[in-house]
Formats: sequence, C-alpha cells, structure tokens
Amino acid sequence: MNNLDKFRYSYDDPSQLNISLKKDPYEKVNDLKSNNLNQLLSTSVKVTKEIFPDINKAIENVFKRLKIENNLNFFVTANHIQTQAMCSAMPLGDSAEIILTSKLIELLNGEELESVIAHEVAHFYYQHALYPQANSSTNRVEVLNLLNFSRAAEISADRIGFIGCGSLEASLRAMLKITSGLSDKYLKFNFSSYLDQLRELKEIKGDKNQLYSTHPNFLNRMQALIWFSMSNEYNNNFDTGKKGSFDLKEADEKINESIKKVIGDEVDYSNKDVVSRALMWGSIDIFLSDKKFSKKEQELFKKNFGDKRTQSMLSFMKMANTKSIQVKIDSTFKEASTLMKKDKENIINELSKLVKVADGDQSSLKNTIKKLKTSIKL
Repeated sequence: MNNLDKFRYSYDDPSQLNISLKKDPYEKVNDLKSNNLNQLLSTSVKVTKEIFPDINKAIENVFKRLKIENNLNFFVTANHIQTQAMCSAMPLGDSAEIILTSKLIELLNGEELESVIAHEVAHFYYQHALYPQANSSTNRVEVLNLLNFSRAAEISADRIGFIGCGSLEASLRAMLKITSGLSDKYLKFNFSSYLDQLRELKEIKGDKNQLYSTHPNFLNRMQALIWFSMSNEYNNNFDTGKKGSFDLKEADEKINESIKKVIGDEVDYSNKDVVSRALMWGSIDIFLSDKKFSKKEQELFKKNFGDKRTQSMLSFMKMANTKSIQVKIDSTFKEASTLMKKDKENIINELSKLVKVADGDQSSLKNTIKKLKTSIKL
C-alpha cells in the first residue's frame, strides 16, 4: 500500500457513494479522450525542462517524494488574476492534465509550488474525477452530501500536497498566499494567529454559506493539515523523531467536527430526516404486505414513531388508496437512495428486524425487504 492510500482522509470514502475505484489509478479502462488536451496544446504552454526548468524540477521532486509514476501532462496558462491550479481528468482514464496559472507561478516559491502540484496529483491518484458533481443533482439532500464529499476530497489532497513538498510550513504558506493573493513581502507567517481567526469564526457560529462550497475554508484546511502532521501515523511513517499526539482516526474526527462548527449541522440533520421518513414508510410497506395494518403492527409503529405520527398515518391511510400509499413509499425511497451507503444500510437493517415481528407471510415480507433494498440502490 502506497502512503497516498494510507493517508486518505477517512471521510473521503468513495464506497459510501457506491463508487468502485480502479485498483491502479494508471489503469486504462476505456479509450475515451478528453478534448481538454487539444485545447491546452493550442492555448497554453506545456511544461518541459527546456522551457520551464524550475517548474519541471518541482514536478520531478513531487513524484520522487510520492514514489509514483508521472503519467500526467502539465501546462502553464496565462491568467494574471486568478491564483489557481486544477486537475482535469477523464473518469476511468489513465492520465490527466494539470493546469497552473501564471499568477500562481509568480506568487509561490519552489516548495510552495510543489505543495500545490502534489495536491493536484492527489486528485488524479485518488480518482476524484469519478465523484458525481453536486451541480448535476436537483435533490437537495444529494447536493449537500456531494458537497460534503467534495470538501473531504480536498482534505485528502492537502495531505498529499504536504507530503509531496516535504514541508508543513511551505504547504501552509501556499494556502495563505493563494487565499490572500499576496506575496512574502506583505505576509507574516505566524500560523497561530490565523487559527485565532478560525476560533473567532466558530464563536460567531461559523459561516453557513460554506455549506454550499466545494472546498473547506482555508482556516479549516490549515488546521486539518497541522493535526495530520501531529498524528502518530504520519510521524512514525516519516521518522520525524517526534511523537504523535493522537491516532489518525482521532485526527479525522477532530477535522470533521471542526468543519461542522463552521458550516453547521445541516448535512447531518437533513440525512437524519430522510432516514427517519424512510424507516416510517418502509415500515408501512412491510406491515401492508398482507394488505392489513393490524392492531399489533399499529402498536409496533407507535413504539417506533410515537403516538402523533401513528394517528397521522392512520388518518392518511383512511383517505388514501393503495396506489397513493405506494407512490408515497416510492418517492420516499427515491430520496433515500441519495444517502450515503452507511445510512442506507442502517435503514435496511432496521426494517429487516420488522420481518420477524410483522404479521403476514414470511416469504412476502422478505420480498418486500428485497424490493426496498433495490429502491434504495443498495
């Protein structure tokens, strides 16, 4: 296992999106070609040691530290306004193009540039191009979950940026320069002062606009990288001579909680709400498998969902026909299909327990669970 695999942020878990990664990111699964390469060759300058010796050296340093193959194309594009780098990769492709803006090159020194390059390489290596884009969905719950995944992907990539340049300070400096747009001439790199700004942000209950951002804010990212550098796994793997302060799992949990203090708990609340509705309507589907909602089943429903919801459900069922009830079940499980895999598994596991206590034929009850499992895309 490569260090890049060991240090992936645990909340950046593609299995939760039912995504199967290639065992080797360099494996070619299809022959689809991106038009991006054609455009870049026409409008940007490809990095070679003859044209950009310093940039090329930075790229070589990164791949040497990461101990992976360089199968990527690097380009510099004219942009004196935006300090950016991006990785353009075809899903399931065996290569990618990494674009660096001229403003970025002018602003960063060699070590800082290596951090940014390694960050973009991580996006290719981790196959983040396979992740669905939040703007491709019209379902609010799915949008929030996909944005959460996008932010997690950036935490993973930041770690490889740090490893690829070999300097925590250089990685943090790069973040500050890119965020401020200013050079060393104007910045003092007192990192504890910037973390004071994060504490101030949390004290005023964060910035809920960040809930709709594809990236964590720079303060969260700086803190996350510092905590990563303090993990036992990082210090043991790189023989830093320092003792870690906590395990990587604990660091990941601290990072996740810190980000939530800025963006709020809306993602968790939305997911819990969808899970609750799926459990309620899934229970109804199971109980009605024999076309009856017996007194015993009503008591079970009341125990799980309370008297108020039970009365509301009974009122609804008196007015509704079989078709309208099924429409409600189907729409609820369609929404639940956008949840993370762990939440979907929890729903099916809880509903499966009802099979043992519900009235009706066991074969019919099991078929209902099987149908719900398919509806939720599990």
